[in-house]
Amino acid sequence: MIQGYGHEIRTARSAPFDPLVDHLITPTDHRTTSGVPSNPTPPKEIPGSDGPTGRLRWMRWIALPVGIVLVVWTLLDVFRTLVMPRAARGRVRLSRILFRTMWRPWRWIGVRAKTVQARERVLASAAPFFFFVLLIGWVSLALLGYALLLWSPAFVDGIPGGDSFGNALYVSGTSLLTLGSVGGVTGLTRAIVVAEGATGLGLFAVVIAYLPVLYQAFNRREVGVLLLDARAGSPPSGPELLHRMGSAGASSSLHGLFAEWERWVSDVLETHMSYPILALFRSPHDYTSWITSLGSVLDAATLILTSVDDESDDRAKLLYGTAVHAVEDLFYYFRLTERESVIQRPEFEDVLNDMKNDGFSIRPVDEAFARFTEKRAKYAPRLDAIVVLLAAPPGQWIGDRSFLGARTAH
Repeated sequence: MIQGYGHEIRTARSAPFDPLVDHLITPTDHRTTSGVPSNPTPPKEIPGSDGPTGRLRWMRWIALPVGIVLVVWTLLDVFRTLVMPRAARGRVRLSRILFRTMWRPWRWIGVRAKTVQARERVLASAAPFFFFVLLIGWVSLALLGYALLLWSPAFVDGIPGGDSFGNALYVSGTSLLTLGSVGGVTGLTRAIVVAEGATGLGLFAVVIAYLPVLYQAFNRREVGVLLLDARAGSPPSGPELLHRMGSAGASSSLHGLFAEWERWVSDVLETHMSYPILALFRSPHDYTSWITSLGSVLDAATLILTSVDDESDDRAKLLYGTAVHAVEDLFYYFRLTERESVIQRPEFEDVLNDMKNDGFSIRPVDEAFARFTEKRAKYAPRLDAIVVLLAAPPGQWIGDRSFLGARTAH
């Protein structure tokens, strides 16, 4: 016992048991002598925290607006591509994305084929293949969009088989393809499943209705191209058209031909702007193309308007205006860059001599060449850009004229 200031202070060794002091010295959390719990209890995860379950819940809520945007964008893209009777605009379109990513590599392979027949086989298969890839892309995007909707917290409790994303993707696929192999859907999820089934039926119905329209437009286009083959050669050209018609004494028939081709150009402009994939469908014959045929008739009309010293041909004027408009619209739709297109004067003089020998009354060479160069400059650079883009067989004055063989420097 220690004496101090009139009070007795007990030492720790001799002090009796005190519950309060003993509790402070020996805590009830069962810690070891090192201060680490001998049997620690993991902390409970708070809903909405940054733990795994919280992050997954936030991801599911984000999946709801993402799914809505994906479904709406896909349906709008289908509507603008297949249903709306005008050119679909906008950079973010599935058809445009596929065209830019697939056509140029496909074309690069095709133009390097060793023979014309091999080149045409490769390039002719592009358009049908792109169409089916486009269909698969629409179906895949719609399926993914609806799967994200079903996986969101708003609808995941209504689907059978669990709340995993794989299960939501399976339910979405069976609903979109109308397989009907999933039952037990409850609550508001039924509305999503019904809407997805209607989307699948509508999508395939529109595509089935689209194919006959596409091939009817293709057949009308190719009838005109085939009829021109006997008149303008293969590949066709404007000087060859005037030479064959003039030498056969059928120059008076040019008025009717220009009238027919004015209607043909109008039909091609309307169908190819509404259904741009038609531009990639190639002619059945190896040395013909719809864009080369258009250019050849346009060159013939330009020669008549600028080089023949007769009364002006109204039919040629009308065709010239319509065809230049068509070339301009297609050029801007494909977002191309103009190519240099120059006709050398000696080449032009040779054509004028042939026309004179075929019975045409020709203007002085200087005047004719100046007028022809001015009028042709309004469409030739854009026409050549389209011809090169589509890898169409080049002809006289049309396309890449560095050579006329199978290999090309396009």
